[in-house]
Amino acid sequence: METSAATPTSPSHPPAASPSPSPSSLRLWRSAAHRNVRNQWSHIHAAKEQWLSAAFDGRSHTSNLVNAHLSRRGMPAMDLGVLKDMPGIRDKASSKLARREEQYQDMLVSSYKNMVHALCCLVKASRSMRCFSKVSPNNSVAQFSERQDDLNDSGDGGGAPVFKWFSIIEFESFAQELVEMFVSDLKLKRLLVLELLSVTFKEGVEHQTLLDWGDELYDGESNELQSIGLESGGTCPLPENWCDDISGSRRPGNPPSYEVLQVYLTAWLANVNINNSRIDEIFELVEEEMKIKFS
Repeated sequence: METSAATPTSPSHPPAASPSPSPSSLRLWRSAAHRNVRNQWSHIHAAKEQWLSAAFDGRSHTSNLVNAHLSRRGMPAMDLGVLKDMPGIRDKASSKLARREEQYQDMLVSSYKNMVHALCCLVKASRSMRCFSKVSPNNSVAQFSERQDDLNDSGDGGGAPVFKWFSIIEFESFAQELVEMFVSDLKLKRLLVLELLSVTFKEGVEHQTLLDWGDELYDGESNELQSIGLESGGTCPLPENWCDDISGSRRPGNPPSYEVLQVYLTAWLANVNINNSRIDEIFELVEEEMKIKFS
């Protein structure tokens, strides 16, 4: 393992470290910080597993949806063999495939919803590692909280290591690296879900409804995204380098081709923005620092 890979990248504008506490205060802070940081990383690990599970389910639903859609689209020209002369066979088969498409669309949205929920849990834990002195009338017993009562207390123990080497800022940096991966992949998968929901088939007629990026994919999505800072105004920001390609390819009456659908499927399967080796490395470093195993 390269040394550079083991060193967390500090945030661009890290909060200023609070003044170094006295040795006795530091011991009390570190004891509370041990518990809190362990708990938050346990939550991060659980959220990561929930994300990967939801993405795996979404992969299955995406594959089934694409296959059902392509089968229905190809039904008029499909060779049905001895069944070709059966009255209404193509219409009946198309209707059944259309119902399957709707089912798979609902299941895909459900998986995406679970991914958003997992990301919300991950982001919340990544922002809850600091341990602040709790201001109370009775100062005889030191107490700590995740909420900042004293503006002069940064909750990081003056930049001291929590366990052996890593400070709060370094733990936060590791967590932020994970957050950025999953946020990036969520945006890509959201775009894929949007595209796969754009073509519907009802009452024997294909309709293409181009959903806008700002449309909710399920009730409450905007609130969940906003809770972790992924909303700006009424929309989840779309990566700038995707805008021109999307506006040029998404036209009414021009459903995605077989090749494009295969690209969508491959993009979902690959988890292209998730660096699994780096994720494993981060958790190995954190586990080694804490002397625990999350799984």
